[in-house]
Amino acid sequence: MSRTMTLRTLTHVLRDSAAARSVVYLSSMAGIVLTVSKLPYDADNPFEANGHPLAFPGVVGLTNLFTYLPSESRRDWERLPTRGELTDLARGVAIGIAACSAMFGIAAVRGWVSAPAWGWREELSPRTVLASAALIAAQEATLVFDEEMVFRGYGFDTLEKALGLPLALLLSTSLFARYHGPGWKRFLGLSIAGLFLALLRLKTGNLWLVSGFHYGWNVAQKCVFGPPDGAPSLRPLHVHGPIAWVGRPGHPEPGWLQILVMTLMAIIAARWLRRHSARTPCSGWKD
Repeated sequence: MSRTMTLRTLTHVLRDSAAARSVVYLSSMAGIVLTVSKLPYDADNPFEANGHPLAFPGVVGLTNLFTYLPSESRRDWERLPTRGELTDLARGVAIGIAACSAMFGIAAVRGWVSAPAWGWREELSPRTVLASAALIAAQEATLVFDEEMVFRGYGFDTLEKALGLPLALLLSTSLFARYHGPGWKRFLGLSIAGLFLALLRLKTGNLWLVSGFHYGWNVAQKCVFGPPDGAPSLRPLHVHGPIAWVGRPGHPEPGWLQILVMTLMAIIAARWLRRHSARTPCSGWKD
């Protein structure tokens, strides 16, 4: 069989089978992550530890290719966002920052964390800190795109078409949690966070609000209240309380406080979805 015939056969299989599309798409994304993780980088440089800017072109390119398979998905992949969607994005960023700040506020009242000074000190100028925050913010934009497109966007839709909604939710949230590293507590915390984000996605039928929340939460943890061992942030966070409850802010290692906050938010999102259940599939940012 010629290469052309093999490629045509594979294309037909992928076009006709959601299960095949799901397996090949998710495997391709895993391959991108593994490839990026093998690239040399300076472990002491907190900026280089974020591989998403390197993975971003691959995620965009491969997802774009996959949207040609079910031809109807191209229409929404190529269009510009509406004003309402951009409003949802901005609203999500504001809610994400507020939610993360509120969690840190609870911890501060307990005496578990503090942010006593601005990030610029004698050895760091305001320009350096602001440039660092801007670079982190740009990196987080690629991170959010990568993760949302795979776990709540195109990757989620192919899973749902292949397995149905309940199994797609279970598998996508489990993959999202495991992708962030080993450990049962991390798996629990990130599974709940992934479920909350998935419920937002199901409620709105698009990725704008959920991406805004994800971005706002991450920016609050890294650009504003960044960890002392991370890149310079506006108001570096100092942890004084029990690690079991506080975790490692700015890293994917949640404490019980974050797990409880995310659980509460997931419950609220589930009730919101039940009361106003209106959603559509999402092959791109919206379908």
